[in-house]
Amino acid sequence: MIPIIVGAIMGGSALYGLVKGGKAVVDHRDASSTNDNARSLISRATRLVNEQREATNSVIEDYGSRKLRSFNGPVADFINTFGRLKNVEVANSPELEKLQVGDFTTQTLTELQKEYQLLMDSGLGLGAGLGSGAALAFGAYSGTMMFATASTGTAISALSGAAATNATLAWLGGGSLAAGGGGMALGGAVLGGIVAGPALAIFGHIVGNSAEAALANANSNLQQARTHYEEGERAALQLQSIQVVTRLANETFSKVTTQLRRSVHSLEKVIVAHGEDFSAFSQESREAVFRSVKYAQLVKAMIDTPILDESGALVLSTEKRIRDISDTAI
Repeated sequence: MIPIIVGAIMGGSALYGLVKGGKAVVDHRDASSTNDNARSLISRATRLVNEQREATNSVIEDYGSRKLRSFNGPVADFINTFGRLKNVEVANSPELEKLQVGDFTTQTLTELQKEYQLLMDSGLGLGAGLGSGAALAFGAYSGTMMFATASTGTAISALSGAAATNATLAWLGGGSLAAGGGGMALGGAVLGGIVAGPALAIFGHIVGNSAEAALANANSNLQQARTHYEEGERAALQLQSIQVVTRLANETFSKVTTQLRRSVHSLEKVIVAHGEDFSAFSQESREAVFRSVKYAQLVKAMIDTPILDESGALVLSTEKRIRDISDTAI
């Protein structure tokens, strides 16, 4: 009787061992599959943010390059042509009264001339190139932020370094940050205070004798990966918002500078036909002067409108201001 009982116990133990062993195999397999899913989420999040980062970076750089071309083109032409006039009085102009984005003063022209001169002195004059870091800063910052730096003695041509002082710009451009990188986590943190999940380097081989622990760890990894992906989506949306506003700024700036170019061409014709003494101009000729001043004012307003603030966040009032300028440039 006893051998039978012992045999039954031994058989039960063997069966229990088999069940436990089978469950361990299943748990290990499930843990591996769960970790694969987590890795996939991390990969997708990284790809999502990087693709949007590159797209946003490209649009801001293009806008910065357009700003530079405007200084070397229509802005320079306006400053030179308008500077030829004598006895100029632009107060009470119907054209200037239409402006809704800021009152025109003689100080506006003085500032524009100063900014132009700073740009020329920096080595970014006619025919000069603009490095990617400088273009990025030139597109993201306002003229006040840019030229304040230049007026302290820092050459605008060195803005590739200045851009790196703003973590968002450095990250957008793909450059390393102060800590030698940081990737999506630091970039996400810069964009609106998102604190991305850890790098999740724990997704290595499943180690340990406890299959249950391995499965629990894998489930934890997956939850972290989901959080990481959600943060990546938010970062990508913020990048997309920056891209949309920058594209609007680029289109508006193009429209305004085209109008400035045309008005300066008309002003040149007036000077050829009637000379340089504004006080002797007919009302029609004076209107040509007023129009050129109006569009120079709008270009200056665009230059003074930043896309990002000093912390790297999108300036929320910028979109409305750009739309106001666009509506005025008719």
